[in-house]
Amino acid sequence: MKNKFFKIIIWISCILFVVSGIQFGKSCFTPNILSQIGESKIYGAIDVPEFGDCLSGWRDEWEWMTDLETFGALDVEYNEDYLRKNVEFVSLLFFYDTVDYCEINDFNIYVGVNLSETDQVIMVLEAVYDYERKELIYEPVYIVQGDWENLGNIEEYTDEKSIDECLDRYGLTRKDVQKYQEYAIYKVVVKTWTKAHRQSYWLERWKLKRCTLVDNTFWFEEG
Repeated sequence: MKNKFFKIIIWISCILFVVSGIQFGKSCFTPNILSQIGESKIYGAIDVPEFGDCLSGWRDEWEWMTDLETFGALDVEYNEDYLRKNVEFVSLLFFYDTVDYCEINDFNIYVGVNLSETDQVIMVLEAVYDYERKELIYEPVYIVQGDWENLGNIEEYTDEKSIDECLDRYGLTRKDVQKYQEYAIYKVVVKTWTKAHRQSYWLERWKLKRCTLVDNTFWFEEG
């Protein structure tokens, strides 16, 4: 009786192992998670609870896609409560080619880091995912100071000297900036999407790490 029981357990374990192996193999050959996000847009975002109320303005996916076509671009923003301290926002911006009237699967990721609430200083990081090239591009960092509700009273810093001075003033290094980028891409975007769609975070992270990274974070045009 015991031998029969153990044989059943072994057979079940073997079946589960084979099924898991097949699923793992299929996952390895599917597009990376950022490609999936670019393809699915709102159809994938609605399953991510961390977006919360930002999607409630659209009654359904069709309405959102209609507005995307009309306006050319729409964004979805993560709930502030989900983000770590000092991170003001993380948002995804999707596009629609209004010239050729077709959807494009590139999208942008924006990150706002509060360097000083008192001085009203926010560092903005932007990443672009190029769907065709499978490239993740970090755009040059910039820093804004002033009241966001009064756009005429905002000063923007985009040159290397000003950026380095601001980072030094608020106790950040260039390595810290990289950590914020990594946090937003992997701990926010990748983690929430894989969790919502029952995918392996570590596998998708590994696949994404194999993509080409173009790091222009501290590349500044000469003035």
